[in-house]
Amino acid sequence: MQPKTILAKAEAWKRKAHRLSLDLRLRSVSDARKFVREQGVVLWNAKAELPNLADAIIGRVANSAERVHGKPAETCHQWRGQILQDSEFLECKFFRNLTTVLHQDLWPYASVIATANREQASKDVMLSKDARRILHYLDLEGATRSDALRKALKYTAPAEMRTFHKAKRELQSALLVLGKEDKDSKSHTHTEILTLWNQSLPRTVLNRADQLSPEEASWNLLSATLQSCILSPEKSIPRWFRWNRISLSKLLDRLRQSREFVRVDYRRQVWIVPRKLLSPQK
Repeated sequence: MQPKTILAKAEAWKRKAHRLSLDLRLRSVSDARKFVREQGVVLWNAKAELPNLADAIIGRVANSAERVHGKPAETCHQWRGQILQDSEFLECKFFRNLTTVLHQDLWPYASVIATANREQASKDVMLSKDARRILHYLDLEGATRSDALRKALKYTAPAEMRTFHKAKRELQSALLVLGKEDKDSKSHTHTEILTLWNQSLPRTVLNRADQLSPEEASWNLLSATLQSCILSPEKSIPRWFRWNRISLSKLLDRLRQSREFVRVDYRRQVWIVPRKLLSPQK
């Protein structure tokens, strides 16, 4: 099959899988749950290689204004809250440091990465001083509201608060800390509870994670992401995962040798396409 034909087929399948048509757009929160469950890894409203809920609600690629304003944006926000009430979904800074929803099938792999990064953080200076302070506090005290944590660590001045939020994002990007909205908060502002990743997951997930190596977990997360993206520019992959502490060159070598995916070289660009899309029934 010619490269142009392969890419055309992948693009058509992407429009179908990502619900980029009026006939296939999501019409209810039940549809949205099924969509996230099928994809495994999805963005809420950000435009990137992964599918996102906002586009799937509209039935086409949304423009920048539609992602934050109007009825579809409101629907996306409402459905996000309802989806995250389900125990099979969680959100984290997984892809391109964007807020991403992960289905529970992928949690064991992410848990392995969280454990490996936690061990690495205690050995070197992969984290800033402020990130280490937050991590140490959560180690001792457990899950804590972000505003209470700021006060306990004396991040009170505006500049100190910015430092705190930067360190918090650093920990979330390393898959070390999860932030979950505090539903019992009396405040009108968004308040989250911060907790260590592996303290948030069921024992069954952690037991499964214990059987996996960081290399295998990284590969499975990359593979799931590529399957969800469908059509991925190879040169972009190194920018996808800030949490990756495994040799990226090894992962890319494995990708190039994998029978799960096809590398398509077309017009000076190399694309990664799931091989299953090339079967006759696709």
